[in-house]
Amino acid sequence: MRHVVALLIKFVMVAVVLEIIFSILTTLTFSSILYIAAAVTIIAYIIGDLLILPASNNTIASMADVALALATMYMFNYIWSTTQIHFVSALIAAVIISTGEWFFHKYVSNIIFRKRKD
Repeated sequence: MRHVVALLIKFVMVAVVLEIIFSILTTLTFSSILYIAAAVTIIAYIIGDLLILPASNNTIASMADVALALATMYMFNYIWSTTQIHFVSALIAAVIISTGEWFFHKYVSNIIFRKRKD
């Protein structure tokens, strides 16, 4: 249940950032942005939050989240033929998401990993 709550918090954070940035800088629809937000959330949670964060620290995990989010968002240019996400748009969104991730990692460390140790 802790992971479900963490995933929902992360998804809302990512979706809000992507909706704001991509609605200004791209022509993506709301549903397309939600698909991208779901992909970024799942990939970044598994790799960044569950694998990298416990093995390193918040700074390393946040930098990894920039790379993961950027790669995931930019990958949609190749998955969907009609999607055009410019590199700069994806980079801006990834950096803003990473800022939120800094605080989210504190939550994950206190709630998810502390309970695991108890």
